[in-house]
Amino acid sequence: MLEEAIRYPWSGEKNVETLLVGALLSALGVFFVPALLVYGYLISVIREVDAGNDESPPEFEEWTDLLVEGFVGFLIGVVYAVVPLAVLGLAVASLVLPVTVVSSPGGEPPASDIAIGGLLLALLVILVTVVIVVAAAYLLPAAIAAYAVTGRAGAAFSPGTLREIGGSRTYAVAWLVAVVIAVVAQAVAGVVAATVIGVLLLPVISFYGSVAGAYAIGTAAADVPALAGDRESASGGPTR
Repeated sequence: MLEEAIRYPWSGEKNVETLLVGALLSALGVFFVPALLVYGYLISVIREVDAGNDESPPEFEEWTDLLVEGFVGFLIGVVYAVVPLAVLGLAVASLVLPVTVVSSPGGEPPASDIAIGGLLLALLVILVTVVIVVAAAYLLPAAIAAYAVTGRAGAAFSPGTLREIGGSRTYAVAWLVAVVIAVVAQAVAGVVAATVIGVLLLPVISFYGSVAGAYAIGTAAADVPALAGDRESASGGPTR
């Protein structure tokens, strides 16, 4: 899967054009709307690969649809980030509280006991935070895939759908492949950034890695039987 994912963004007759458009939008991502278009495009990649159209990436077409789907994908990501951020805030507070107790004037044994208890609680909260952050990072691509395949934002939050996708071995492998690609892309970007020409290539590298990762996730979604009914409903009939 890794080899196919790496080759995928460079496939097709208009591969250079698609990469350049995606890189330009990625470079302009600070203006938000271009970033939404990239998100929407990645969702279309997942959908096309899931449908079996995995020979080459889709072209940038139907810009309004890309924008709308990108916005929905962005909102899904925000929701998945809320819980980890809330738990992270609790973790920071649980770290600050024991320090405050220890440094308060006239700290007596009871206060020290509270501080120790607070530190233990902080460690527990940090552990829970790490687990939640990893779980959210693992399930978010599955949620985006569920939305891409079904066309319903609610599918991104369906426990049954997420369990079917996230619990599959194929998805676990695809997620690891996407992570490896992202890490390699960051490493390559760090190396080429040392030169002026390399800086210009950073958006291309970023977009290339994102498309390759989307391919891996789309391949995993295609192997989830539970999505078959929703897949046919979204497309008006069987897609595979």
